[in-house]
Amino acid sequence: MQTDTMDPWVDPLFEQRVRETAYFLWEYAGRPDGQEQQYWFEALERCLRERQADDMLQKSPPALPKGHS
Repeated sequence: MQTDTMDPWVDPLFEQRVRETAYFLWEYAGRPDGQEQQYWFEALERCLRERQADDMLQKSPPALPKGHS
């Protein structure tokens, strides 16, 4: 049975971003064998930091220094 509602705890776009980032990191490192989890967790950490920074900027953008507009 398939439902039309998505699980609110799953973000397929975020998961895809982590997957692509992990693959890029693995490729960049020369495709080492046996280190899949290392690249997955590094990608997850990067993507979470990026998401957190985006959320912070959307909530309250940093103020410009005086004299700048």
